[in-house]
Amino acid sequence: MSAEPSGFLHSLVNPRLVFTGLDAASLEEALSQLARKISAAGIVQDPEDLTRRLLERERLGCTGLGGGIAIPHCKLKEIDELVLCVASYPRGVDFGAPDGIAVTLVFLILSPAQAPALHLQALARISRLLRAPGVAESVRIARRSPRR
Repeated sequence: MSAEPSGFLHSLVNPRLVFTGLDAASLEEALSQLARKISAAGIVQDPEDLTRRLLERERLGCTGLGGGIAIPHCKLKEIDELVLCVASYPRGVDFGAPDGIAVTLVFLILSPAQAPALHLQALARISRLLRAPGVAESVRIARRSPRR
């Protein structure tokens, strides 16, 4: 079972979309920062539009799960496949999580608008994975370790 978490995340995460040691003063700043990075990686053309969509989704309901983890997400017409961005914010960002703990790990999901089932499956699977004992801490430790 221990191969499942790393294998699943590894299969979804493009290394160009892993960002460590980020810092943001607010939820809005964190989502804007990630939207700009995703745009710079060539995933979306308009980072301001992505930021707006993510903030709209956030207003519908907090994506902070608790335990320092958030899974902001939205559906986009302009992408053809699921995109997962992983980011660490060591100082934490207030996402308004139910437990009041600042978010230090963000798993941002973008999915094709034409594939709503894929969107729900990705959310459910990542949420379930991150609730498994030790998985979030393993990701935190991996993100702090220097890349080789």
